[in-house]
Formats: sequence, C-alpha cells, structure tokens
Amino acid sequence: MNQIKVAELAENTYYPAPVWIDEKYILLSQNIPVTEALIKRLKKWNYSVVYTEGATDAQTFSDIDAGTSESSAMTLTQNLKEQENIKDVARFYKDMLSFIEKRFTDFVTKNELSIKIISDQIKNTIEKVKSRKNYILRLADMQAQEKNYIVAHSVKTTILCCAVGAQLKLPPHKLIELGIAALLHEIGMIRLPPQLYMTDKVLTAEEKRAITAHTVLGFKILKAFAFPMPVCLAVLEHHEHPDGSGYPRGITDERISLAAKIIGLCSAYAALVSQRPYRPGRESHSVILDLLKGRGKQYDESVLKALVLCLSLYPVGSYVLLSNGTKGLVVEPNPANPKAPTVKVLINQTGGRLPDPYLVKSEETETQIVRPLSKEEAVRIDPKAAANQE
Repeated sequence: MNQIKVAELAENTYYPAPVWIDEKYILLSQNIPVTEALIKRLKKWNYSVVYTEGATDAQTFSDIDAGTSESSAMTLTQNLKEQENIKDVARFYKDMLSFIEKRFTDFVTKNELSIKIISDQIKNTIEKVKSRKNYILRLADMQAQEKNYIVAHSVKTTILCCAVGAQLKLPPHKLIELGIAALLHEIGMIRLPPQLYMTDKVLTAEEKRAITAHTVLGFKILKAFAFPMPVCLAVLEHHEHPDGSGYPRGITDERISLAAKIIGLCSAYAALVSQRPYRPGRESHSVILDLLKGRGKQYDESVLKALVLCLSLYPVGSYVLLSNGTKGLVVEPNPANPKAPTVKVLINQTGGRLPDPYLVKSEETETQIVRPLSKEEAVRIDPKAAANQE
C-alpha cells in the first residue's frame, strides 16, 4: 500500500480510496473527509504514516469528479452536516463546563450564585437539547479529564434531565426549574473533601454520613440564595428512592418531587457511563438494563420509561451488531419501540467498511439488533470510540 504522512493530512480533504491505520483497521472510507480531531488523535497516538491503495494526493470537496454519483455526493453532504452537528455539540459542552466551573468558583471565592445567570443558561440548554438531541445525548463520548468530576457530572446530568423533562412534557417553567436543580444538584459536594467522592475504597460509617450530608448542604445553600423552593427540594431529595431506602429522610414515592426523581435517575446514568479516575465508563446498554432492575424501588417507573424513550435500550452513540451480520452506530431512538432504534450501518457482512453508509430501522426482521459491540470492537469501526479509554 501507499504511504500518506500524517503531517501532510489536511482538514476537509478526501482520498479516492480507503485510508488504513494498518492492514487490519480502516481509518477512512473513500471520499470521507479528514477531520481536525482525527489528525490530532493520530498524532497523539504517535502515528507518523497511514496507508491507502489509491492515490496519495488529497482532494477537496470541490475537486471530486463531476461524475461522482448523486448518492455519494449526498452521503458526503450528510457526513459534513453530521460532523458540524458533532462539533457544535462539543463546543456547547465545553462552554457548559466553563460556565458551571465559574459558578462554583464564584460561589466558593465570592459567595455569589446568580439565579438569573443560571436560569438563562438553562433556557439555552433546553433549546440546544431540542435542536441537537441525537448528538448531545451521547454522554459517554463527552470526556473532560482536566475538569473536576463534579463539574462534568453536573453538566451531563443537566443535559439528560432537560431531555427527560421534555419527554415527560413538563411545562416550560417546570423544565427550567428542573434544569437549574440538575446543574446545582451536587453543589453541597463542594463543601466536602474530594477524596470522599473520588475514591473506590469502602467508606467508613463516618465518611458515608459526610457524603449523605451533601444533599442537605445543597438545600441550605440554595435556600440561602433564595432559589425557588421546588429547586431546593429537588436538590435535597435527589438521592431518595420510591421504596424509602434513600437519603437524607428516607421518604417514599409519593412524597418525592418529580424533579428529584428525574435528577436521581439521570445522575446515576451519567455517572455510570462516564470515566472516573478509578474506573472506565460502562457500556451504555448494560447501564440501561441495570437501571431497569431498580424500577419501582430505586427509580420511578414513569421516569425510567421517559429515559428509555429518549435514549432507547441501545442508547444513541452505541455501536451494535445486527442480525444480518452488519455493524453500525445507533443514531436515533424509536419512540414506538425502544428496542429498535435507527442504526447507521457502517460495516458490511464481510467486515468491510461501506463507502456509502445507510440508515435502517432495526425493528425489521433481517436487521434486528443482536447485541451491543464491546469497546474493543467499536474502536475497530471508529477510533473515536476509544475516547473513554484514553
């Protein structure tokens, strides 16, 4: 095969034949654009060259031969649009991280916590979730190792809560209150030593009591800043369980606010699919199955149903094996059947990458989902799937 120097790769250029990392793993299908993120990853992984069986001269979109089929041109356009959506969501996530980090910093150093500033940000978040739902809910892809865990976790929980609240058709003012409470649901943790919530060791009875105090601390903090009582109560109750086994008060189902139930479930999902300093993030399908085991006990059934409808049993961003032997990426949930989301087929039955990926509804007999792919299998399809393991 012919060599292409990684140093010569340019963003938004294309190659007429597939580009490979080595003899086993394909990097780009023919006419699929090179991205800035891909170049950075190759350099980070210390790749100096990649390979192709075709010409090594890169083309731009405008250089593609006029005879290129209409379907191929359409695929390129769709890929470019998809990449722009992903970039837009990544920028939003980064901005959200900076936003909540500043709010926490101002609270700690200046004793400032503005209801209006946070409310305005939540309104923007709700709109972003509505317009980019199938991209912004790929929580497992969002990593921010350089940020405090509480910051990243608060952002992910907020994004998912806004989606679940919209699914439950909460009125606008209730959805905003939910978003505010989700963004601040761990503010009480800031008053605790980080080693308490960043460790994988078994906590002592005294340490457990300290951890459970964070909901009460959060309630008192927000009440002192005159946040609406529904927001304060949601923060206080987000670790309560319908069966009464939660904390701090051990109240049961009918006494727990709906916002608290939503935050409790979304917080659990966001935590389990995300990488922590002491463990990798878990595969999203298995997390959904585990959460479903707690329905009616740890989690409210109606909220669980809304979460599954938002994400499907194979959440958006999951790589899956289909019954016809093809492999692909879950790109859209199916409200009528959570077990059968829409899948973008990337790999054919023989293991080759498709030059023109296509969408299928996985409820069709010949294309039902057999199982999720492991992270190792997913990385062979898309190196970006390794994000949780970096």
